[in-house]
Amino acid sequence: MVTSTSSVKAGYRFGPFVLDLRSGDLCRNGRPIRLQEKPRSLLLALIERRGELVSRKELHERLWPNDTFVDFEDGLNAAMSKLREALDDNSQSPKYIETVRGRGYRFIAKVESIGAAEAPAQDIAANSEPKPEAPASPPPPKIGANQLSRLLAIVLLAAVAVSGAAFLFVRWRAARARPVSIAVLPFVNMTGDASRDYICNGITEELIARLGHLAPGQLRVIAPASARTYTNSTKPLQQIGRELNVQYLVQGSLQQQGSNVRVAAQLVRVDDQSRVWGNIYEGDLSDQFEFETSVADSVGHSLSLHVPTLVRADYRPGKYEAHDAYLKGLYFASQRSKQGFEQAIENFSNAVAIDPKYAAAYAQLADAYNLTGQYSWVNPGNARSLGWAAAEQALSLDPSLAEAHAALGFSYWYYQWDPEDAESEFRKALALEPDNVDAHHWYEQLLMTSGRFREAEQQMQAALDVDPRSRILRTNLGWLYEYEGRFPEAVQQVRGVLDESPDFLAAHYKLWYIYSAMGDQTHAKEEFQWVVRMIADPDHREKMEQLSQSQGYLAALREFGIGDDKDYFGSIVDGARCLAAAGDPKGALSMLERAYSAHEGWMVYVQVDPAFANLRSDPRFRQLVSEVHKKS
Repeated sequence: MVTSTSSVKAGYRFGPFVLDLRSGDLCRNGRPIRLQEKPRSLLLALIERRGELVSRKELHERLWPNDTFVDFEDGLNAAMSKLREALDDNSQSPKYIETVRGRGYRFIAKVESIGAAEAPAQDIAANSEPKPEAPASPPPPKIGANQLSRLLAIVLLAAVAVSGAAFLFVRWRAARARPVSIAVLPFVNMTGDASRDYICNGITEELIARLGHLAPGQLRVIAPASARTYTNSTKPLQQIGRELNVQYLVQGSLQQQGSNVRVAAQLVRVDDQSRVWGNIYEGDLSDQFEFETSVADSVGHSLSLHVPTLVRADYRPGKYEAHDAYLKGLYFASQRSKQGFEQAIENFSNAVAIDPKYAAAYAQLADAYNLTGQYSWVNPGNARSLGWAAAEQALSLDPSLAEAHAALGFSYWYYQWDPEDAESEFRKALALEPDNVDAHHWYEQLLMTSGRFREAEQQMQAALDVDPRSRILRTNLGWLYEYEGRFPEAVQQVRGVLDESPDFLAAHYKLWYIYSAMGDQTHAKEEFQWVVRMIADPDHREKMEQLSQSQGYLAALREFGIGDDKDYFGSIVDGARCLAAAGDPKGALSMLERAYSAHEGWMVYVQVDPAFANLRSDPRFRQLVSEVHKKS
């Protein structure tokens, strides 16, 4: 029997609207209306029960299964809001959807079914000519031995296919159990006062930290460095979500009138850009802790996270001025420049002077000292002692502070050449805060400099999972590839960073290292010139350019390597790299002995640095390496 075209249910018509069941489109007077999946499913659920009350519980079971992460109440309210907007309906005087307060909804408009319910949608366009009757079925043939073997083989293949499908289903279910992923985009400064940027930056970083502590293992929160790359971004939310590989985004803004501030925040689902939760907070800046806690708790509730009852409470300084100085320190430290770190150290120092019990400020102060010493922006010896003291003070105030353990681990590894105690501190930090980017990154560097490359890659990948847009992480992944001898991959990795950030000094430095280790003098010279242009004052820059033109690249390298002005020429180990690349192994070895005598932190890299591959058979070199790594 043939089903006629006119009797097939193609959809529903109500008022000027048609809901097409085949395509899922909603049209008004023949023109399609953009309607996302959840509002469309909600409309269909109400139409199918038109005239009847559909309870919120029924909608929950149909549209939001129990194993989803989204808070049902917020999700339903958001879907209903979008549906009413699409239908141009009003909850106060509804034409289509009536709200029965506290119970559910009822579709009240007249609905006309288009076609019959029993026919499948693909038969709509079927030819209406009658089909000839099928002939009577012949008796089943007898199965021979060969045919039986083939049949068994087919059955076996089918069983394998079913097993494979079951395995994929289990993997799919496991994937659904993975942590929810979220990014906090930089809060927008709408005060008209650029000096308030640090408050927006501070709110963003603090909120990221609070969300990170909220439900470890359940929530993956993108780190501040990656979030900052979207400051004032005009990219669509779906694109940002894809680039960060997250399911949800938090957006916010800051306004201020006198001492009163108004902070707006909302949680947005990336796939359909629906608003899951939102709120506005008003008060003075001293209420910031309450705001950040409220937002974090609301996000956790909206995502139905199972937050442990015993969560480490963040310390609240007794005076707001201490927290304000801390936020300024975070802002300047995020710039990762010499001047930025100088101002960060000043502000973190002010914070602990105002409140000597502010452990988080001590931990950040330790990080700032550690890094400025590594970059040779302050005397490394002073940085070593000041960074160590700050980290120790932070831990004496709060032994559960992951950032302080990470800072102490850095000091053990880089400044004290003690990889065993460093590894212990990094592991403590990651046990306390599994997504701590600094701990993963510095642990990766320790593993790399110890030749434990596979473990180093695992730590770097863990850091990139949380901080995927970080320029220094992506650059140092290329550096790791260089140490592994994977030179083409190393070049490609670092080139990718420079394609996005052409003036990123660290990437030019690392690319210079890579090309030098490859023996590619043409490209190494280009990167060397980039480095000189970016770090040298005009007199030094001119001197190096003239030397390169008159005597060649290798002569410029030698000058770069033996120069005494370390503000310009970099670390002593960098000087040794230059001499090694210039074909002067004896000079390189002498420079390394100078670096060892100065207890320069960069000596921890020498053991596996490809720049010194030609020195590894030299007894003096082996002795240096054994002295640096004697605790390994």
